[in-house]
Amino acid sequence: MREQIALAPVDRVEITTLYENLVDQTTPGGGAVERLTPKAGDKIVSTLLAEERRNPFVGGHGLSMLVRVSRDGRTRSLLFDAGGSPDGLVHNLDCLDLNPRDWNCIVLSHGHWDHTLGLIGLHKRLGRLSFPLTLHPDAYLKRAVVEPNGQIRRLQPLSRQGLRDAGLELIETARPSFVVEGMALVTGQVARTNDFETGWPAHHAERDGALQPDPLICDDQGLVINLRGKGLVVLSGCGHAGIVNTVHHAQTMTGIHQVHAVVGGFHLGPTFFHDRIRRVVDALVALEPAIIAPAHCTGYRAAYAVYQRRPDAFVQNTVGTRITLSAE
Repeated sequence: MREQIALAPVDRVEITTLYENLVDQTTPGGGAVERLTPKAGDKIVSTLLAEERRNPFVGGHGLSMLVRVSRDGRTRSLLFDAGGSPDGLVHNLDCLDLNPRDWNCIVLSHGHWDHTLGLIGLHKRLGRLSFPLTLHPDAYLKRAVVEPNGQIRRLQPLSRQGLRDAGLELIETARPSFVVEGMALVTGQVARTNDFETGWPAHHAERDGALQPDPLICDDQGLVINLRGKGLVVLSGCGHAGIVNTVHHAQTMTGIHQVHAVVGGFHLGPTFFHDRIRRVVDALVALEPAIIAPAHCTGYRAAYAVYQRRPDAFVQNTVGTRITLSAE
C-alpha cells in the first residue's frame, strides 16, 4: 500500500461553475448553494428591445470551475478545467466580474477539448498565461472515439509547446501533487479498483503513429480538499477513471474516510454507460456525502438516479452555481 499523503484541513471551500452543459436561471438555490446571476459584462442593446439588458451566461458541452480555498485567514484560488468553448469561459467571467489575474494556478482534469478550449480565450484576453498548470503527461495524446459503424471522431489535442509559448509553467506528473500552498491535492493517475467502472472501449489514442484502444483514459484525475471536521471534497472533470474509483482513490491516498461533497462529471450520459448507473449511484450513496452535484457528462438518467436516492444531497449544477462549504 502506498504511503498516505497528509492533506491538511481547510476552513472553507467555494466552488463556482464557470462553464457547463446546462444554463438555467430558474433553478432554486438554498443552504450551501447559491445561484449567481450576471452582474457585469457587455449589455445587449438593440432596436428590437425596449431597453438594454445584461448579457446572459452561455453554456455548452464541457466543464470549468473556479475553486477558492481558505485556511487560517489566507484564501487562494485555482481554475479547474477551462470548458469546451474558446469564448464561453471569458464571457461568463465577465458576467460575474471575475478577474483571472487573481488566480494562483490552473489544473486540468484531462486533455479532452471540452475541458481545455477555454484556455484559448484566456490567452487572447491576458496576452500571457503566467500560471502554473498541472496536468498528466498523457493529456497531449492525439485521441479519437471510434463509433460502432467505424466512423472516427477526432478529439483535438493540446500542444505542449503552444502551452509553454503562452507562458504557462507546465507541471506534468502522473503522481499526486499539491497546489495552492498545500490546500488542495491533485490525485494524479487514479487507481481502478472496482469491477464496474471499466472504461470506455470506443476511446482510442494515437501511439506509434496508429490509433490504439485507450479505454482507461489514464490522464483523468480529480481534485481533493479536506474540509475541517467534515471530510473530503472531491471534484471531477469527466470522471473517466470512474467517479467511485476517484473518491476511493482520494480516501486511500489521504487516509480520510469521511466524504463531504462530490462535484463534477461522472461520464454516465452516453448510452454505453447506462448499465453501470445503478452500481455507481449505489456506491456513491454508500459514501454518505452531504452534497452530490453531478455535472457536465453525467447525463439525465444518472443525475435523476442520484436525486431519487438522495434528494437532500442532490444539487443540480448549472453555469453560475456556487457551492460554499464551511468547516465545523
